[in-house]
Amino acid sequence: MSLANIFPLLFINQEVGNVPYVVDNGAGMFCQDPREAARQVARWFTTETDELTRYSGNALKLAQPEAVFDIVRDIHKLQPQPAALTRIPYSLTSPFSYHI
Repeated sequence: MSLANIFPLLFINQEVGNVPYVVDNGAGMFCQDPREAARQVARWFTTETDELTRYSGNALKLAQPEAVFDIVRDIHKLQPQPAALTRIPYSLTSPFSYHI
């Protein structure tokens, strides 16, 4: 999970492993029912705007907008060096090659 924005998170029966972190830090809520999630979003934008502001502020404190780039760098480091077969010219392996 990458907290890359300032909006509170509302989990609906997925990403369960991230729920305690977000909820315990006051940056979002968990709803098991999609209808309840829709009602909560409606409340945030009508009667519970202070709560929305609080959740948004907490989400901003947790935000790690560079996290996605860190993940990509870590994955790239795990990739083995190119094998000999990957150095075969495309023209020798493609059915779209022109034979001259």
